[in-house]
Amino acid sequence: MMELFLLSCTGVVVFLHGANFFFHALSHHFAFRSLSFLGFVGW
Repeated sequence: MMELFLLSCTGVVVFLHGANFFFHALSHHFAFRSLSFLGFVGW
């Protein structure tokens, strides 16, 4: 039972870590896209 609990906790942590990384990369990508688009419009 304890092993299952530890395994599920580890899975949740890994999932949250992966989701956080994915969200960070996605927001970074969109920020870069919008900044380059605004720079293009500014020119």
